[in-house]
Formats: sequence, structure tokens, C-alpha cells
Amino acid sequence: MAIANRSISEGKMGWFTQLIGLGLVILALIDVFLSVLYPRSGKGWLSVPLSRGIWKLFGFMADLPRWKRQKTRDRILSYAGPTVLVIVIAVWVLLLLFGFALMVWVALGSAIQSSNGPTPTDFITAFYYSGYTLTTSGFGDLVPQTNSYRLLAIIESALGFSIFTLTITYLLSVYSALTQRNVFALSLHHQTARAANAAELLARLGADGDFQNSRQDIAQIAVNALMLLESHHAYPVLHYFRFQRPYYAMARIALLTMDTATLIRSALDEKQYRSLVNSTAVAALGDGGQHLLTELSNSFLPNCDRTRQQQPDSVLRQWYYQAIDRLQLEGIATPADLDAGAELYITLRRQWEPYVMAMAAQLKYDWSDIAPAEQHFQPLKYPDRLGSV
Repeated sequence: MAIANRSISEGKMGWFTQLIGLGLVILALIDVFLSVLYPRSGKGWLSVPLSRGIWKLFGFMADLPRWKRQKTRDRILSYAGPTVLVIVIAVWVLLLLFGFALMVWVALGSAIQSSNGPTPTDFITAFYYSGYTLTTSGFGDLVPQTNSYRLLAIIESALGFSIFTLTITYLLSVYSALTQRNVFALSLHHQTARAANAAELLARLGADGDFQNSRQDIAQIAVNALMLLESHHAYPVLHYFRFQRPYYAMARIALLTMDTATLIRSALDEKQYRSLVNSTAVAALGDGGQHLLTELSNSFLPNCDRTRQQQPDSVLRQWYYQAIDRLQLEGIATPADLDAGAELYITLRRQWEPYVMAMAAQLKYDWSDIAPAEQHFQPLKYPDRLGSV
């Protein structure tokens, strides 16, 4: 009777162990599906919280007093993105290994036997068998003896091959999207004469006051911004690739994109450049950039208080007049009522600036690194404009 009860108890424990193993396998497969095959921001059961946790860990390490040098902090943070990728993939593989190991553990010595002598029945042996099968290396010295475990071995091998193939494809896609983002960032960096200055970009687009051929360039910037949105939707891990040089920062890209659209709407003479201001290219640039900021903020900064992150009106007004001087120097017509233009600029900028500043802060950038041109004002051509500030 005691032997029978013990047998029943062991049978229940065996089923319970296999059920846990099945749960781990399903959890891994769901996360792979949501992260690789259905990649929309914030959907991964494991990858999303893991990514956020790893980023917080790197942020904590970078803020330690021993890492006072900015270059050291930036170097530490630059390792976060690749580390997230490695750990997430490692978790997928380990979940599958442990899951299948738990499922075959109870079968060692009976449904799965050694081809050389007695069959070990410890968990390490089950893990060894699971690893051999998952990596499609064959059965080694442990061979399934029943049809059900032969079928399980086939399923595990097929999943292993699929997961490794998907992982390689995923890595290549992530780094391809990252390269495209970096190329866009470098393009903006050089179009602004390496000054992170949207007024400089706009002045170059309308050299000698002629915007006739600039719509295609503006439309291309808008398309690149929307491609960034979709690439971050498809591969949320991109958000955690934080490079040492600030001109690669998403916050810098967003700032130049949105400030260019805002200056077009507020710093150009409405009569002379009406067709440009109301063009689909400018609409796509401004609305697409705002869409990018809103979506990324909802995905990566869900609990961030953006109401506190904004610059004083006096700073924005001075920056606007600085931009006006640069445009006039290039022969570009500006609004007759500059005070009204400044008010419009501030109103439009308030719609997107908090998102950009929150993004910069979350990725541990100083605002002076993201917008250096706004921190070092040149003498104004008409200093009396700031008399009311």
C-alpha cells in the first residue's frame, strides 16, 4: 500500500514537473513571437521588462560616484543595447533548455535510456539531453525509447532550429535598422554644419531665399523620421542603443526634425513662402515627427512627467530671434511681425519639446549635448528685440 501511494505521489510530481516545463517552453515561444514575429513596442512578456531593467542597471552604474568622467559614463551606457540583446536571447534559449529538461527528466531510465550502461536520472543529465536535442546535435548517448518521446525530440529539434534561425535574422535586422538610424543622424549632423542647429539646416535648404528645390529634401527627412518610428516599433531594443557621441541620439534627431518644421511654420514670411509652409512635405515633417515622439514616449516613457521638462519662454524667444538672424543673413524673407512669430514658435514648440527633453533625460544625455547651439547664443543683429524679455 505504501509503495502504491509513493508511486502515485511520484506520478503526480512527474506530471507537475512536466507541466512546469511546458509552461517555460510556452513562455519562451510567446515572447519570441511577440518580439520577433509580431514586433510592436511594449508587447514582449519578457523582453520588454528585461530591457527596461537592464537599462536601469546600466544607468545606476553610470551614476555611481566612481564614474565621474563623462566619457566613462558614456562608455558604460553604450554597452546597454548590445547587453540587452545578448541577455534576452540567452533567456529565450535557457527557458527552452530548462523547459524541455523538466519535461524529459521523469522519463530518464524508462522512456529515455542510455545506449552505454545504466541511465543517470539526475536533472543535469536531463539538461544535457535537452541541450543536445535543442541544438539539433543528435541524441548522443541518450536515446528515446517510446514514440511519444521520439516525437517530443523532433519537436524540440524543430523549435531549436527555428529559434536559432529567427534569432540570427532578428540580430541582422536590428543592426540594419540601427545603421539606418545612424545614417539619418549623421546626415542631419552634417546638414546643420555639425552645429545641431535647425536654423542652419533651414537656411541651407533655402539658400539665397530660394526654397524651390527643397521640398524633396524636406519630404525625405519626414520619410526618414517615419522609418525611425516603424523601426523602433519593430525592434524596441533600438531605444537602448545609446552611443557616446550625442549626434547619434534619438533626442537630437527629434529636436532637429521638429525644430525645422516649427521654424518653417513660424519664421518664414507667410506670403512669399505660402506654398512651402502649407505643403504636404512640411505637414509630413511636423505631424510625422510629433507622431514619432508621442508613440516612442508612450512606449518607453509611460510614467514620465513631461510637464516639468521645458525651457523658459525667454530662452525660446532668444533662440527664435537667433534663427531669424541666420535666415535673414541667407536672404530668406521672415515675418513682418516678429513678436507674433516668436509667440507662434513658442506655442508650437511647447507641443513637442517636453517629449524630446524627457527622451534625452531618460537616456542620460545633458540637454547641452542634445541642443548645444541653444546654449551658446551669438550676438543678435537686432538686440532690441529682447527688450521685453
